[in-house]
Amino acid sequence: MKGSFQIAKLFGIPVQIHWTFGLVFVWVFYEGFAGDWDWESIAWSMLFVLALFACVVMHEFGHALTARRYGVSTRDIILSPIGGIARLDRLPEKPMQEFYVAIAGPLVNVAIMILLSPYLLSVTEDQREQLFSIFNKSNNVFTRDLTPLDLFLFGLIFLNGTLAVFNLLPAFPMDGGRVLRALLSLKLGRMRATRIAAYVGQFLAVLFLIYGIWQSSPVIAIIGVFVFLMAANEFRMVRMDTALENYTVADVVRSNFTRIYTNDSMETVADTVAHGWEKSFLVFDQWQNLKGVLPEANIMKSVKQKAFDQTAAHFMEEEYESLLLQDSLKNVFWHVQQNTNNVYPVYDQGSAQLVGVLDPAMLYHFIKMKGK
Repeated sequence: MKGSFQIAKLFGIPVQIHWTFGLVFVWVFYEGFAGDWDWESIAWSMLFVLALFACVVMHEFGHALTARRYGVSTRDIILSPIGGIARLDRLPEKPMQEFYVAIAGPLVNVAIMILLSPYLLSVTEDQREQLFSIFNKSNNVFTRDLTPLDLFLFGLIFLNGTLAVFNLLPAFPMDGGRVLRALLSLKLGRMRATRIAAYVGQFLAVLFLIYGIWQSSPVIAIIGVFVFLMAANEFRMVRMDTALENYTVADVVRSNFTRIYTNDSMETVADTVAHGWEKSFLVFDQWQNLKGVLPEANIMKSVKQKAFDQTAAHFMEEEYESLLLQDSLKNVFWHVQQNTNNVYPVYDQGSAQLVGVLDPAMLYHFIKMKGK
């Protein structure tokens, strides 16, 4: 995701943070100064935010590590002000595998609640009543006999429970939507199960929207709109996924393509783009050996730099991925979606010969032609 940078790597999975995450701390400072908090209260609030997002990271690792058990890798985990997301390469095909991957995240939050719950047993009955009276808005939290640590631990228990419950709502993109789809898939098949789960999610989204308008809560209303759109998108993606199962790269590959050579100038390449319909190219040496790929993004970079006298070898990417004619188009589609700037040389598995090229534009045109 653009604007993200890596802060750690755990279990071989990069953990990234989006720059907007810093807005959370800006908000805490604003609330602190507006509410005339002392520095200790601001520090505890900062610590609480960090602890809460640590729980979010553990939630996402619940998904990622469970998916790894079924051969599904995770590209990274990204934190933003609205939460975290584990970007899996794909979802498991088998319903129960998807169920376990989806349920793993909320179960991590439940586990955190259980680990912290002895704290509630250690406090006095009066303190426990004071903690739960926080939900009574008429009470002033600052008049209670509670320490910052009390509020910190109770807040983590409560919010982990909230995260678990919210994520189990049967609506995409929450985990509950995938849990519902997985269970329905056991009897109905993935396509029909997704349709039903999407309808359930959209019904809940409408309720969110109505409640948000009724309570004058724009946040809840926006969540409703977001969930409605995501439910529709999930069904569309699964429908496309099902349709592409019957095709391979051989149905899309373009055998007639323009060859760019390492010593060609970028002016020549730019002219080829301007007077043709190809946007990305394979780059060869004078002996017709494939040396790299030249994606459209790299060509545009050379144009912005006015580096027309530079050679294609300077802007090409020597590391690239190849496809086989026999590869399933369904698997290729999800991979291409995550690498939209790439161009892929295509080989025949039997002869190991280069037979053509594939780029995202070709794939999307194929899907459009099929009416999907």
